[in-house]
Amino acid sequence: MRRREALGLYPLRDLRRPADGGAWTATGPDPAFALGPAAAVASLSGTRIRIRCRPEAMQPVLAVEAAGEVEPRRYRLTLLADATDDLIRLPPGTRALRLEVAEAGPRFRLDAVRVEPAGRVEAAVLSARKIIERLPPQERRPLRLLRRAFGLVRSVPPGEIWRRLTRAAQTRRPPATYAAWIQAVEAEALPSIEALRAQLAALPERPLISLLMAAGDADPVHLAEAVASLRAQIYPDWELCLAAAPSAALRALAAEDDRIRLLPSADGTAASLDAALAQARGSYLATMEPRARLAPHALLALVRRLACEPDLDLLYTDEDRIGPGGERCDPCFKPDWSPETLESSFYIGGLALTRTALVRALGGFSGESEGAHDYDLALRLTERSDRIGHVPQVLCHRRSAETDPEAAARALAGRARRTGGLDVVRVLGPAHFALRRVLTTRPLVSIVIPTAGRDSVIGGRSIDLLAACLASIRETSTYETIEIVAVDNGDLRPQTRAAVERFGARTVTWDKPVFNVAAKMNLGAHAARGAVLIFLNDDISVITPDWIEAMLALLAIPGVGAVGPKLLFEDGSLQHAGVVFGDGLPDHVRRGFPGDDTGNHGSSLANRNYLAVTGACVMVRRADFEAVGGFDENYAINYNDIDLCLRLGERALRTVYCAEARLHHYESRNRVPTVDPAEQARFRKRWGARLVRDPYYPDPFGIRPPAFALDAERFPLAARRMIEAWR
Repeated sequence: MRRREALGLYPLRDLRRPADGGAWTATGPDPAFALGPAAAVASLSGTRIRIRCRPEAMQPVLAVEAAGEVEPRRYRLTLLADATDDLIRLPPGTRALRLEVAEAGPRFRLDAVRVEPAGRVEAAVLSARKIIERLPPQERRPLRLLRRAFGLVRSVPPGEIWRRLTRAAQTRRPPATYAAWIQAVEAEALPSIEALRAQLAALPERPLISLLMAAGDADPVHLAEAVASLRAQIYPDWELCLAAAPSAALRALAAEDDRIRLLPSADGTAASLDAALAQARGSYLATMEPRARLAPHALLALVRRLACEPDLDLLYTDEDRIGPGGERCDPCFKPDWSPETLESSFYIGGLALTRTALVRALGGFSGESEGAHDYDLALRLTERSDRIGHVPQVLCHRRSAETDPEAAARALAGRARRTGGLDVVRVLGPAHFALRRVLTTRPLVSIVIPTAGRDSVIGGRSIDLLAACLASIRETSTYETIEIVAVDNGDLRPQTRAAVERFGARTVTWDKPVFNVAAKMNLGAHAARGAVLIFLNDDISVITPDWIEAMLALLAIPGVGAVGPKLLFEDGSLQHAGVVFGDGLPDHVRRGFPGDDTGNHGSSLANRNYLAVTGACVMVRRADFEAVGGFDENYAINYNDIDLCLRLGERALRTVYCAEARLHHYESRNRVPTVDPAEQARFRKRWGARLVRDPYYPDPFGIRPPAFALDAERFPLAARRMIEAWR
């Protein structure tokens, strides 16, 4: 067998080193070393490598260039003690490797650089070591490690164990850039101009679309760009109702294009838009900011969707921002229609087409909505109609997306008063809010806790989990109308039984010889008396005293079927902020991020719709729970919670992540989950067809792990779906 040629390290740019071989000095803004020769790099293409080095006063970043990729993949190497040791899978077509110098001091060193292919055994050993190093000290004891290993081997196929180990330990590449997405997806998938014109000719109807614009004090250059983007539309059947102070430039535009109608400006944006609405002749309308631009195919994409779904009353699109230099940046890839997400932010945003007659029936743009007129209109419209559609394409480019927080809070307060009664609206950030309706009833809430009556080490001390959980509920929670039902295995210790009695809980016993957490929860639900059920792990403690009230307020919204809180690991990092799906299987989004993480456009900060939440804490109505037959006991260990949410979804009941309710979940953040292959196969068979696409987790985002971060590996899927949308 031919031996691979070893890689050497060579200064590439912006580097100087004295002749005596001392420390390096950067001579420019982008110091980097090349790894070579090129033939040796190419021989590693598509393989997993182990890269080690010993840096001093700098942070090494591995840049990987591959054929067909617009820009290099970059991996920040993991520094432990005084050296790095990373596993990285190189993409096919790798043609160059560089070590870039980041965070360097005036003088730095980079020594002992070794890059070698990593075989399966070596990679497995290194992966296991990395995982063990991240475990808390008490979890590294040999007996505990053996139990973990035995559980994995007994319940997970070898190939899946290998995949999880290497995925957990492998150095993760940073998110892809938006520029790379534009090049790999949009540029590749959009039809040619000729093909788009053919699509236009094939439309069965071509409704007139009225664009309403209040120019206000907009920069004339930006206003001209906005109007030019309209005139460049492939779909020609539009009119611009432009409320603006008269000027020679605008009169000249109107004279050139009779689709541009100039109207006198009123006092304020809302009043100007309302005056434009009165003059609109189109059957559909959209507001347009004077500093925004539309993609040339924007209106055509919307009208094609209306041709397929003519009953839609509102249709919105994805968007991005226009940077200081005119570049496109900060994309907002949006979920499909999400009622509770709308109550936490105006995620519908820029380009949204609405039925003109419905807007007029709603009274148009209210003067009280000044500063949040579009948000207020969307809130009122979606109270009247749920025929809402989403075109997952970036069709609107905005220079800013400013909503007055106070005006938005007023609009949300009005929404609550019209739909159940306002408790409070809190401003979480410039564009995110927490709306809570008043609880008109305070039903009995039954908290069902399946338990093994075990101890665990928390905060360095051995804790009786059930006793601690009961104490936390009773001593911290402010909601009083609760009962607690613990489902034990018939072997609770005397001190645990004493805690059950002390905190006013009841127990029922699972007396079957097999472990089945779904059956235990069903048993507890049957014994409970409450109209509302909370299923809760015993390794939970309460952080926010009004957690039950916050979740109840969401569950009381018509159409909501399940609510789950924000869960934090013992170290304060995120354990649960919603469940998303990739390759048909569920995973917690942004797991391990800081506890105060705001997420992607507020995804961790504010309430949000998802397909599922974790069963570690989930609230449902008893009537809905019983209507779907409770937990499916065929999922004895895994997926029973996810399956429950999905079956509620089949009954048109939504699942909501409640960011206001926060609890600690003392599950180890480094735990490698064990999944019964039979359960996984059953789950895929039952739900695979539905979960091909997650409506709340857009295509461009990565799934290993899911974090609302752009992932080049998902770009081909995103491109295929865009191509399909234009067929």
